[in-house]
Amino acid sequence: VNIAPYLHSNPPTVPTYNNVISCWFYSNSDNYPRHYEPNYFHDTNPASNILYQMLHLYNLDPENMERIRPDYGSFNMAIASLSELQKNGNGFRSHQAIGKTCFDHLSTMIQFYKDGYEDCAPDYKIFLKVLNALELDRRRGNWSLARKVLEEMLHLSGTVDSNVYWTETMHQDASEKRDNKWKNVNVFPRTKDFNIILAMIANADVVDQEKLDYATNLVVLMEHLVKKERSGYDNESFSNRIVQFEGHGNSYNCKPDIFTYNTLISIAANAGRPEVAEETLKKMAKKSAAGDFSVKPDKTTFNTVISAWARSKTHSSGDKAAGVIHLMQKMADEGDESVRPDRISLTSVMNSLISSAKRSRNAPLQAEDIIQRMEQSKDSHLQPDTVTYTSLIKCWGQKGGLKAAERAEKIIDTLHKRYDDGYIECKPDSYAYNVALDTIAKSGVGDAAERAEAVLNRMKNLFNSGKTDLAPTTESFATVMNALARSGNPESGVKAEELLQTMHNLQNEGISNVEPNTIAYTTCIMAWRNSGHKDAGKRASFLLKKMEEYYDEGLHDLRPNVITYTNVMEAWISSGQHDSFERVKAILDHMIHRSKTVDSECAPTTICFNVALKAIRLSSEPMKDQKAQILFDRMKEMHESGDVKVKPSIQTYNAFFSACALTEGSPERRRAAFSIAIKALLELQKKSNMHADSYTWPAVWKLCENLLDAEKDISWINRVFEYTVKSGAINELLFNNIRRFLPKEYLKKKIKTEKDVYDLTVHDLPSEWTRNVTLGKQSKKNQKKGRRK
Repeated sequence: VNIAPYLHSNPPTVPTYNNVISCWFYSNSDNYPRHYEPNYFHDTNPASNILYQMLHLYNLDPENMERIRPDYGSFNMAIASLSELQKNGNGFRSHQAIGKTCFDHLSTMIQFYKDGYEDCAPDYKIFLKVLNALELDRRRGNWSLARKVLEEMLHLSGTVDSNVYWTETMHQDASEKRDNKWKNVNVFPRTKDFNIILAMIANADVVDQEKLDYATNLVVLMEHLVKKERSGYDNESFSNRIVQFEGHGNSYNCKPDIFTYNTLISIAANAGRPEVAEETLKKMAKKSAAGDFSVKPDKTTFNTVISAWARSKTHSSGDKAAGVIHLMQKMADEGDESVRPDRISLTSVMNSLISSAKRSRNAPLQAEDIIQRMEQSKDSHLQPDTVTYTSLIKCWGQKGGLKAAERAEKIIDTLHKRYDDGYIECKPDSYAYNVALDTIAKSGVGDAAERAEAVLNRMKNLFNSGKTDLAPTTESFATVMNALARSGNPESGVKAEELLQTMHNLQNEGISNVEPNTIAYTTCIMAWRNSGHKDAGKRASFLLKKMEEYYDEGLHDLRPNVITYTNVMEAWISSGQHDSFERVKAILDHMIHRSKTVDSECAPTTICFNVALKAIRLSSEPMKDQKAQILFDRMKEMHESGDVKVKPSIQTYNAFFSACALTEGSPERRRAAFSIAIKALLELQKKSNMHADSYTWPAVWKLCENLLDAEKDISWINRVFEYTVKSGAINELLFNNIRRFLPKEYLKKKIKTEKDVYDLTVHDLPSEWTRNVTLGKQSKKNQKKGRRK
């Protein structure tokens, strides 16, 4: 059969193959048995495999193999078998998705039908099976395949031309645009089919404006087809064209239902368009008010709109979400209890307040008011739960400040009290504690670290007493270490390292979710960096070495990254040791070597070189210009060799100027340093993609002030002055730096004034000098002073 079936005296035909496919299908064999190896292999599913073989043999010699060209039965049983395999969850198909295979079979079937083979005409059942298979697969890109299936249904049913992407114009005139060559009402898509596509769009990894536009047009098309259902099929009575299908409803119908509109709202929410979600809600309310109760908004509708506003993070999101809640309450008070706000509704409003808390002073207070109303409610479904209280803490966390830290602590107390009083939905958990810890750590209050430590100790004590839901996590410890790092306390490094050791101890005791990771170690190193402790560099280097050892042993969760290395460099700088620069340089060299031999992810970046330049500036090295030049040249050489991570930035040039400005030695030595810096300045000015910022020119004038003599080096000064004026970047700070260094008469001549330069403000300078900066308003004191003069 496989070699030359057409030479056989009684060759197999389509019914032969279909009978074999049928045997496999009705045997409920989704895959071949382990002991059986077919003579050909295209697919693990027997029915699909045989179909592929039929197509393979037919394509080799269509003329002689016409007798085994697959027909409707071949395709139908293969697709049905794959569908059953998918529903049952049997087998493992690593080489391709089931939905994609079904789509491929359907595409081949349709092509045969379009080529004139009537026995391959697909029906509605096959289309629905393929759509369901694509939806169940939940693989990326499947929604676009499902879209093609739907568009093919519209085409074959004579609704629209092939390859038409529906637009407003098409909606208005769909009945005139259909392709009369294909008019098979049996495959006209029903509401369910449209809803499958919409659901797949809503569940896509990324929902953007393009997908939202497509979904919106899809719903508009459904609405249009309902309006045109009688006139869209010439003069033939629509009722005569109704085709009934077992298990698929009693009639042809693509009217949008509540699921259609709710899914469209969800798509709008995922696309970041809450206003579209709310407009859809209003449209549904209008339709239901006109008598179409099938699309009457339900609680899911309202909650999804509220969630859309909550996720939008706009300044008005809290007010918009509250407005939706008020509408729900109004409808409920008027008799529609089905839409009365529930716990999900109110929690979603609180989430919207979180988004606006940074910009609205009243947001946390509004959230508190919602919580209070929930607590006073007699409806158990409206009582706040742990999630609701956690959202309240988040809202305060966005606000920050002492009040936020205090409320985070009090809300945790409230959770414990309500749980003890019998409100089991308020059982405190690690997540609520972690949110409270984060709020305290970022509150900005002076004792934030002590407060955070107290909350963590409370967690540990409760966990040790048997409350397993309050087990401290990696995030718990890292957050407290972050609070310590922010405190700047000289002992913060010591305390953070003690917490890190506690994590290791708990891990060794078998407690899960508390394993130290890169974030924990890096945060601990940051605490040492900000402590200013004399041992900060040593301890940071020790922790870095431990991380590298762990990573080299296979613990990839402890992989040091560029941020880790940079913080170790900063720790050496803050320690103030005499050899800090040499230590920083050694770390930079180590990063370069390790990135080439062990871990490419630890390759230094521009920031690393900038920190090394900072180390030179703060070192006791007298010839800072030469050290900075060597480092700067190395950086540029690496970048020119193709290392895009070390491209010099304007911050690099500023750090270079600042380092050179502190060069020590004889006047000749200092002038040589100035010459090196000016060369870099000229190099910077030639770059079209990089421009001086507000720190550049003050750094350049600091070079002049530290390295030049205002009387003897006037030619250099003239040159720098011309560059500065040409930049148009003289602001108040830079003007103060300039007049502090330059002789008064020199500056008066340049400004062309007889006034004392110390009586002038930046507003008195020629406009060309300040054209590229934003100047504040001139004070009344200076205005009056100018008039008296």
